[in-house]
Amino acid sequence: MKKTSLAVLFLTVFIDLIGFGMVIPFLPFYAREYGASGITVGMVAGIYSIMQFFFAPVWGRVSDRIGRRPVILISLTASCAGYFLFAFAHSLTILFVSRIIAGAGGANIGTAQAYIADKTTAENRAKGMGIIGAAFGMGFILGPPLAGVLSYVGAKHGMPGNLLPGIGAGSLSFAALMIAFFVLGESKAPGLRPRSGIPPQFDKHVWSEMAAHGLLLSVVTSLFITLLAVAGMETSVTLHARDRFHFALLDLIWFFLFMGVIIVAIQGGLIGRLAKRFGEKTLVAVGAASFTIGLALVPLVWRVPLLYVVAFFIAVGQGLSYPSLTSLVTKASPASEHGSMLGLASGVGSLARFLGPIVCGFLYDVAKARGAFFGGAVLTAIAFVIALRMRKQPLLAEEAG
Repeated sequence: MKKTSLAVLFLTVFIDLIGFGMVIPFLPFYAREYGASGITVGMVAGIYSIMQFFFAPVWGRVSDRIGRRPVILISLTASCAGYFLFAFAHSLTILFVSRIIAGAGGANIGTAQAYIADKTTAENRAKGMGIIGAAFGMGFILGPPLAGVLSYVGAKHGMPGNLLPGIGAGSLSFAALMIAFFVLGESKAPGLRPRSGIPPQFDKHVWSEMAAHGLLLSVVTSLFITLLAVAGMETSVTLHARDRFHFALLDLIWFFLFMGVIIVAIQGGLIGRLAKRFGEKTLVAVGAASFTIGLALVPLVWRVPLLYVVAFFIAVGQGLSYPSLTSLVTKASPASEHGSMLGLASGVGSLARFLGPIVCGFLYDVAKARGAFFGGAVLTAIAFVIALRMRKQPLLAEEAG
C-alpha cells in the first residue's frame, strides 16, 4: 500500500474517531443526568451500533459498485450532523436521535477496511487492518481527555456538559470530511463489481456463501461473540468504576487512556510483525484468551492498581483480535466482494455492539459486576474455542489450490 494513501486514510479515520472517542465513553454520564436506568444507558450506547448494523453492509456493497471514496464522503457528512445534534441534546429523545444519525455515518469502517484491502497484499493485510484499530485506540487516547477539558470549560461558563464536546466532535468530523474530499483518492480497481445490489445482510447468496466456507463463518461468528462481550464491557466498566471505585470523570479519562495506549501500541506497530510470525488465526486465539482472563478477573479486584492490571489483559485482547479477524475476512472472500463482506462483518459487529451494552446493562442491574463481567468471560471463552477450531480451516486460496 502506498504510504501516501495509508497516511491520508489513517488521518481521515483518526480525526473522525477522536470525535467518536469524545462522546462514547461518557454517554452513561449524560444519560444518567436524564434519569436513565442501566438498560436505558445500554440502549443509548447501543443505538449507534444498530444503525451501523443496517448501514455498514449497505455502504460496503455500494462502495463495491461506485467506489470507496464517495461512500466515505457521504458517511462523514452524516457523522458531522449527528455530533452537532448531540451538542444541543437536552433530553433522552434528542440524545437517541443524535446517536441514530451518527451511527449511520459511522458505519463507514467496513468501507475504510475495504480501501485498505484494495491497497495491500495478503501478507501485509493484518498490518494494514491495524490502522483502523490504531485509529480507534488513538481516538480513545485523545478523545476522552479532550472531551473532559471541553466539559470543564463549558461547566465554568454554565454550559451543558455535552455542548462543547459535541461541537468539538462535529468540527473534527468536518475536518476529516475536508481531508477526504480534497486529498483521498479512489482505491477500488475498475471492473470489480458485486453480484447484486441487494444489501449483503439481506442477500441469501452472501449467507449461503458464508455458510459454505467454514473459515469465513467461523471468523464472523467469532467477531460477533467477541464484540458482544467487548461492547458490554465498555458500558459496564464505566458503571462498575463509578459504583465500586468511585471514579469521577477524570479517573475514567486516565483509565481509557491507559487502555488506548496499549491498543495503539499493538495495532499501530506490533500487529504486522506478529501476524507474519504467528499468523492471524493464532493471534485471534491468544486475543480471546486474554479477553477471557481480563473479564473474569474484573469482579474479583477491589483496588484500583489491580483494576489497571486486569485492564491490560482486556486491552491486549482487543489489540490482537479485531485487526486479525478483519484481515481473515478478506483472505476468506473474493476480491470483488471485499467491500460487501467487510461491510457485512462490520454490520454483524455493530449488531453485537448494540446488543452487548443492553445485555450487560441488564446483567449489571441484576447481579452487578459479577453478572456483567462473568457473562462476558463466558462469551470470549466460546470465541477462544472457535479460534482453536479456526486454525484447522483453510483460507480461500488454499481451498482453490
